[in-house]
Amino acid sequence: MNQDKEKITYSQKTERLKAIAQFIKTVTPMIWTIVILVVIIPLLGNFIISKSLTNTATTAVIVSPPHDFSKVNQDIKNAIQTAHTTAETFATKELDKWETEVIARLDNSFLDWYFDYFNQKKMEFTVPFNFLKSAVINRFDMNAASQAVSEKLTQDFQREFAHRVLLPKNAQIRFQLITQDTANLYIAEVSKNVKVVQNNYNIPQTKWDKHLNDIATTISDKGNISNLSLKALIGGSGYLITKPLILGMATKIGSKVTAKVATKAAAKMATKTGGTVASQLGVGLIDPIVGVGIIMWDLWDYDRTVKVERPILREHLVSYLNDFKKSLLKNPETGIMAAIYQLESGILKSLS
Repeated sequence: MNQDKEKITYSQKTERLKAIAQFIKTVTPMIWTIVILVVIIPLLGNFIISKSLTNTATTAVIVSPPHDFSKVNQDIKNAIQTAHTTAETFATKELDKWETEVIARLDNSFLDWYFDYFNQKKMEFTVPFNFLKSAVINRFDMNAASQAVSEKLTQDFQREFAHRVLLPKNAQIRFQLITQDTANLYIAEVSKNVKVVQNNYNIPQTKWDKHLNDIATTISDKGNISNLSLKALIGGSGYLITKPLILGMATKIGSKVTAKVATKAAAKMATKTGGTVASQLGVGLIDPIVGVGIIMWDLWDYDRTVKVERPILREHLVSYLNDFKKSLLKNPETGIMAAIYQLESGILKSLS
């Protein structure tokens, strides 16, 4: 009897345990669902919120300070002046090459022609006839006749100097190319150097473009006045925008040149006859021949003339060419750098 009761009790307990286990198994998914919904997801949300707030706080702290554009403008000035130096150095080297070629022609072509024995004899032979002709025309005014002879000799000298040494037509084209290359290099250097300034100050592009638009220069091309901003100048089409100005300046290169000559009398004579010779040549490069005077030679002693006067004449002509080269480079109105002077003067003034 007792054994039957124990069996029933054990059997009931086993059934209860099975029932409890089954219940737990049944409600386990529900419990985990509640845990996920009530505990885990809120914890994840809280983590994300705290992280977001941390990032927001960090972003708020890292704020770029306002830019000091007075310092920025000074650096832009320096960038422009550096570009100017680079361009001028390039132009100087190109003109040095040209001068070397010209001096070689002076030695090998012009001086050999001028001091050639037969050329000297030709001049000596024609002078009396020219003097007599001028004397008759001027009613035997000896001073006027002497002046006419000097003018004729100076014109011949200048004409041969231009043809044999300067080669005006070729020189004009070469100077124009140097001008264009120099201006192109200048604009490229300004663009590069100004970009460095932006990077150094970490200025946003929109703000930078606005600042560059406010920096402008006024340029005049054949009477047409227009404004050019620094942003437009350093843009990809900067050279195309300024090309009319640059080409306009290039056509004037070589005018208004002053040079050292042997004597004041020769200088006056050279200036007087230069325009006549220029019109005979029919070239755009006019004034390089103006101011080239001649040294008086001893007609009675050819050998002495060659030995003594040739080195002197060469020295004066080389000095003239050196002065001419300087004017080609830096003349504010008709030099290779003239277009650059006009571009940057207004910009630098605007920066000030």
